[in-house]
Amino acid sequence: MAVNTIPVGSGIAAILVAKDEVTYGVAPSLASGINSYEFNNETLELKATKVQGEGLGAGHVYHRTKRRVLTNYDVNGAINMDLPSRNLGWWIRHMIGDYTETPAQIATSGVYKTVFQPKSNLFGHSFALQKGVPATDATVEPFTYVGCKLNSWEISCSIGAIAKLTLNIDARNELAGPFPNGGAAASGDPLNASTPALATWAGPTTGRGMEVFHFKQATILSGGTPTGTSPTTLPGETALGQVKDVTLQHALGLDTNRVFLGSSGFKAEQIENGYRNIGGQFTVEWVSSEALYNAYAADTTTSLHLTFTGPIAGTSGTNTNLLDIIIPNIRLDGESPKVGGPDIVTQQVAFTGSDDETTTPIQITYQSEDVTF
Repeated sequence: MAVNTIPVGSGIAAILVAKDEVTYGVAPSLASGINSYEFNNETLELKATKVQGEGLGAGHVYHRTKRRVLTNYDVNGAINMDLPSRNLGWWIRHMIGDYTETPAQIATSGVYKTVFQPKSNLFGHSFALQKGVPATDATVEPFTYVGCKLNSWEISCSIGAIAKLTLNIDARNELAGPFPNGGAAASGDPLNASTPALATWAGPTTGRGMEVFHFKQATILSGGTPTGTSPTTLPGETALGQVKDVTLQHALGLDTNRVFLGSSGFKAEQIENGYRNIGGQFTVEWVSSEALYNAYAADTTTSLHLTFTGPIAGTSGTNTNLLDIIIPNIRLDGESPKVGGPDIVTQQVAFTGSDDETTTPIQITYQSEDVTF
């Protein structure tokens, strides 16, 4: 047991771990090589399609047990967490599809930097999640999700708040147990004859540990000229003043219903069948906002650059924990300013990112004390 942890019969004792799969839908060993996360809440669940047959039969006036069937399975849900400064690189790989980059140490600082850009087909890249659900007797019961892919994700931050990360997940199956009484439920899954035991949660304890990004650390800039490809920079950008909140979203078009005859009711690996979408919004006070309004009215292209700069990390130097997100080409879908009364006038600025076929559609730079993902 970790220092200062106490087994209790409530959500306080919940765990969440993740690991890449070698083979789609097959639960990997969770005895080692896992990433552990702190989270606020989750909604992952198994959804079984159950159909009640009718059939008129000689005066039967109740539905009959023998005519109820279970045809197929689906799993989906969301994980909501404070935006972490550790173990985040593993998620970013799946968030934008870049499985080739690895952390590179900045000099001998003990801080590692990775620049992620969309590079990969997501096919062949799935992961498993396990949540530990505490029972009231303080035992923690494992539920393992296999064949997981990210449908979409969102990063948001507002005044006086910790930044948030929301991950929307689609999966192949939920493997429940083994429970303390020895029971388990693999749902007859032909790829998983047994269910993984509860993993040992172990968050980072070295360096600055599992810190989080927050409002005070955030800056947002716009108006730069996209330059270069690897990495992309935005010379000429300027800070957006008096921004009150920001939300950034990324969605994938996945076929999540690839269930076929002979598959025992389980889906085959999800395949992209639609465009990836980048978007979001921010709220800004109406001061020097004419440039944003002009870009909105004329539908001209500008840029967006959101940065969270954490405290100095590592063993030497002035390098910090950092999350830096560049969307080189956005169009504004916002609104004209409206005077709703005596309060300060604000403008809701919605945006959509696109691909100019020269620079990357999105770039995420991540610095932390994580040696590997």
